[in-house]
Amino acid sequence: MSLKLWIDYAVDDLNDLLEDAALEDADSLEEQIFGLADSNTPIYHSDILECASDDCNLFLTRPDLATEETIPIDMIQLNIFERIEQALWERFREWKEEQEEIELESDPEE
Repeated sequence: MSLKLWIDYAVDDLNDLLEDAALEDADSLEEQIFGLADSNTPIYHSDILECASDDCNLFLTRPDLATEETIPIDMIQLNIFERIEQALWERFREWKEEQEEIELESDPEE
């Protein structure tokens, strides 16, 4: 499965959470983003390598979460995790802006 599909599945999971959420739920949703990224990151070497075959930057870039002891396959996995997490944060920010616009439009005092 391609990295794009892993990201799409993670964003779909976030969209499911956002569907019934309100702006006042933003703090608790922010806490769940790491967990969503983690649970949507591939764990099998074949899946990790398939993602890397689609995007060589996954194995050329040293991830922020890597240590000196991190082996190459784990570096690729960490890069996948970071990409998924980044996509989730982007979607979350979009949702938050949408919710703020809705609140402004419905606020009768402005």
